[in-house]
Amino acid sequence: MVSLQNAKEGGRYRVTWLLGTYAGYLHDTWDLCIDDCLSVLANNGSSLIIRFNGRKVAMSSDIAGCVKMEPV
Repeated sequence: MVSLQNAKEGGRYRVTWLLGTYAGYLHDTWDLCIDDCLSVLANNGSSLIIRFNGRKVAMSSDIAGCVKMEPV
């Protein structure tokens, strides 16, 4: 299992857990759900850009730490 904040650029992953403070925010605001597949477009250690469900989203690493994934 990999945390989104540690995911590699160019990687493709399936969401397995949404945990912590921002889990509800990710689901309610961006409709990120368990079993969604996402691609990591950029990860510089403090922020990320990901693509999922037809949208491109930037987020901070503290929010990304709430997303646990498996490589696809």
